Amino acid sequence: MSQKIDYIIVGQGLAGSAAAWELLQRGKSIVVFDEKIKNLASANAAGLFNPISGRGMTKAWHADVIFPFFEKFYSLAEKKLNKKFFHLLPLYRPFVSEEEMRQWKQKSELEDLKKFLLTFHDPGPFSEVIQNPFGGIEIAWSGYLDVVTWMSAVRDYLKELGAYREEAFLEGELLFDDRVQYKEFSAGKIIFCNGLSALHSRWFNWLPLKPLKGETLDVEIHGGVDRIYNRGVYLVPTVEEDRYRVGATYQHPPFLEGPSEQGFKELQDKLNELVRVPYKILHQGWGIRPTTTDRRPMLGHHPGNKNVAILNGLGTKGVSLAPYFAHHLINWLEREGDLLREVNIYRFNALYSKLQ
Repeated sequence: MSQKIDYIIVGQGLAGSAAAWELLQRGKSIVVFDEKIKNLASANAAGLFNPISGRGMTKAWHADVIFPFFEKFYSLAEKKLNKKFFHLLPLYRPFVSEEEMRQWKQKSELEDLKKFLLTFHDPGPFSEVIQNPFGGIEIAWSGYLDVVTWMSAVRDYLKELGAYREEAFLEGELLFDDRVQYKEFSAGKIIFCNGLSALHSRWFNWLPLKPLKGETLDVEIHGGVDRIYNRGVYLVPTVEEDRYRVGATYQHPPFLEGPSEQGFKELQDKLNELVRVPYKILHQGWGIRPTTTDRRPMLGHHPGNKNVAILNGLGTKGVSLAPYFAHHLINWLEREGDLLREVNIYRFNALYSKLQ
């Protein structure tokens, strides 16, 4: 006899963890299928979130809505799970020239940016840690998520509920009537949150997901660094004393899996340009992120089956995007709102039509 539940979730990286937690808070019954070893990109991420980014230092997309949402999401999850994984911390960006400093002072007068900017600093502060000849700016609403602790806490909670299966999900065993049938489960819907594995899915292999390789270094710095530094690379604290994560590289295909000498040298060179303190390299990590051609997440249901949905393509900003868009997708699946056109996979319907 089938076990009747509301949702099956495939994958428990950042997207799957957020979707699972969102559904549980709504009182939905779920089961999550996950191959833990495939969460490499999430496990090696620094978990950095920052509302002002990019070469032009512009406000992150939908930051006014997304940043308050995920702060509340993770803070409430910490209380319910009795774990610490969400860390608000100022981010300091040193200027590279007097011209950049002047440009930033002009930008700081824009109402759109004011609430995300903290303090301008003249040369001097933080110079014992980093190269800071022109001063810099501290950015608010930044910090990091301890991704491993977050995903582990969700996984343990799912196990307590009997809602976690650490095994490969076999699409060939999916059956449909008016519901989704898989092994002993009968679900109302299934959500694929399985990152780049979607490229091999008969449901979503038509979507233009793009792999992006990223490498990081874990370094040891004694004496403490009390904020995030970001110039060329980021230097982010971890939960381990004197241990920091440096990243990240961005490599499009073709690339080889695993850490590379090229990535190591790039990160080391950029770190040397940023810091003035001695450090020891402890570990080189890597992962492959699911990105999209238009840099927007992929949400929606399959054009031919409304019971099969996807939450994917969060790219390098999964920590900040996952909570809001898990909530956004589930609202839509529960008929409580519409999907933003920018994220709806129907924007790629022409690609699906070519396969028919």
